[in-house]
Amino acid sequence: MNRNTLNDFRHKMYRCFGKARDALFNLVDALSSEAAAHSFPELSFSPFFERTWASLYEALEDGQIDSARLREVFVDFAPLPQAGKFVFLGGNIRRECAPVGSRLVPAQCQ
Repeated sequence: MNRNTLNDFRHKMYRCFGKARDALFNLVDALSSEAAAHSFPELSFSPFFERTWASLYEALEDGQIDSARLREVFVDFAPLPQAGKFVFLGGNIRRECAPVGSRLVPAQCQ
């Protein structure tokens, strides 16, 4: 993804957030870039989260996300398959991030 496309994606994703949009967007950046955080409050140490640790909780408690619109943004920016090929999109849940007693078993943990 080139820089202009990435900026366009980020701008459209940001517009899907309502109340607490800045904190939610910082949280997205922290979640997608912070590999050293072992707990939710540790995300506040990320250089991409420009707020206090309490803002993490406020973002999730007060934040509003237009999930239908966000889904449209993801679809608009998803890669198109080559002729005769498939594109599989999905999430990866790291075992150490899964809740205790969770039945989710990732196919591959990296």
